[in-house]
Formats: sequence, structure tokens, C-alpha cells
Amino acid sequence: MKVDCVIGIDPGGSGGIAVWKPNGYLNCVKMPKDLTDLKAFLEQYKTHYNPIVFIEKLSVRPDDVSVTNGVANMGKMYRIQSMMQNFEQLKVTVHFLNIPYVLVHPMKWQNDLKLRIKLKGKKEETADRKRRFKEISGRLYPEFVPTLWSADATLIMHFARLMLQTNQKWILENLPTPMHNLLF
Repeated sequence: MKVDCVIGIDPGGSGGIAVWKPNGYLNCVKMPKDLTDLKAFLEQYKTHYNPIVFIEKLSVRPDDVSVTNGVANMGKMYRIQSMMQNFEQLKVTVHFLNIPYVLVHPMKWQNDLKLRIKLKGKKEETADRKRRFKEISGRLYPEFVPTLWSADATLIMHFARLMLQTNQKWILENLPTPMHNLLF
């Protein structure tokens, strides 16, 4: 396998990028707000390494559009549209740079890493889940001080490392076909 750099991306506005290289080096940065900065960051790694990128797949859920008294929350709808546009631009940027990438649904990486918990009769609050993920990422990579913005990206990168070691077939099934020759 040609991969010698694993990148996990949490594409949200408060997300981050986690980069791991086989020497145990872990680097995390906040998700760049500008596509030029994102492109430069990814090019830096592509110039010196053979990376694979795992991007958390975003989608619109029914509860993302809230309606109160028959009126839609336009502010939330705008934020969702903006987030989806940024996600599409991220995918295009990675594809344009010809870096192999996999889109991974949050349920997939969270289930495979056994991060999902069941609470009786209620849903785990987002803030509680974020703090728990921060703690877990710190245990997995004790040399690194995790933050709320870096935790998901670090865990996505960790999931990518796990898949590279245990389930390359799944990676090939989820990798754009033209990029297969870049990995194996």
C-alpha cells in the first residue's frame, strides 16, 4: 500500500482536520474558512506524502429544518445550505488535488469505534457527546492535547487507520473508482 499519511476531516464550521503519519506524529488544525487555505494545507501533505483522506459525510436530516407555528426557521435553513455548500467544495478540492478520499457517515465511524451509547429514554446532548469524544481522543493519542474542535477529526482519522489495517475492502468499496490505483 502506498498510503503513508492519514487525514480525517470533520467538515463542520467548528470542525477540524487531523493528520497522522506513521512515525506517530499527529497534527490538528481548525477547519480552514477559505478554500485557498484548505487547498494549500492539503497540497503540503500531498507534496511530501501519499495521503488518504476520510471526510465525514454530511447530509440534511428532517430535524434540520424546524417549523414553528407554520413558519420555517430560515436562519437554520441558511446555515444548513451553507454547510452543505462548504462540504461539496471540500469534496471537489480533495478530488481536484487527486488525493484518494472516502466519505464516511458519522454512524459508521462512531459505531465501528464503539462510541455510540444508549441512554434510557433520551438522546445524548451534543455538548456531552463532544466532551466524551474529546476525552476518548485524548486517551487514544495521549501525546496530543485534544480540543472540542479536534476530537471528531481525530476520531475519524483513527477510524481511517483502523480500516486501513483491518478492512481495505470497505475502503475500496467507498473510494472513487478512478482513485483505486493511487492506493494499492
